Amino acid sequence: MKNKVILLFLLLISFGGFTQNLTEKEFVILTFEMDRNKDSHGTFIYYWVAELEKYEKVDEYKEPKIYSLFLHEFYGSDQLESCCLGKVSYPYTMTTGTEFNFPDNYSEYLTELRELVKKNRQKIQVIKKEWKDGYREKVTVYATPVRGKLCTCEFGGDRFLTKGDRISFPKGNYEIIKNYLTKEKRILLYKDFSDFDYSNTDYRTGK
Repeated sequence: MKNKVILLFLLLISFGGFTQNLTEKEFVILTFEMDRNKDSHGTFIYYWVAELEKYEKVDEYKEPKIYSLFLHEFYGSDQLESCCLGKVSYPYTMTTGTEFNFPDNYSEYLTELRELVKKNRQKIQVIKKEWKDGYREKVTVYATPVRGKLCTCEFGGDRFLTKGDRISFPKGNYEIIKNYLTKEKRILLYKDFSDFDYSNTDYRTGK
């Protein structure tokens, strides 16, 4: 289906045994694409989750909760399992005991989800920076409203992120929410990301 990623049967079986009691919710997937004119060797791509919640007594949205979302398979299956159990996860840590027991279709699932996000995203900000010696950088921020489930947990490492940060992994079916980014969501639409530290992986596309 055009606006859904259907989790294949094997994935449901393999990951059904270790999971939090997850509930479906609405949130926005933020994509940061960073290009440099020198020494970049491709476009850097980073994914984050933004959750919007209204105040109890005021019809306005609070400052969005923003935390990392991992849509590329660079971690061990044991760290995914830990997060889905609500335990501390160390996705950047690799040891001789690291396991990679993913279902055969897990990479396909992540690829389809990334494609879904890209096809349905909306540009919300462009950040341009220049340095001496002709170095230039452009960061484009996109927003994709979705409905789905996330495994969320505490980050336990010290690379890219800070120990104690919240991180997340996708789980199950995702559906695009149409007409979600209205003017009342301006706290996210017009948020200034120029000082936001979005570098949560080292993934980049090839040129």
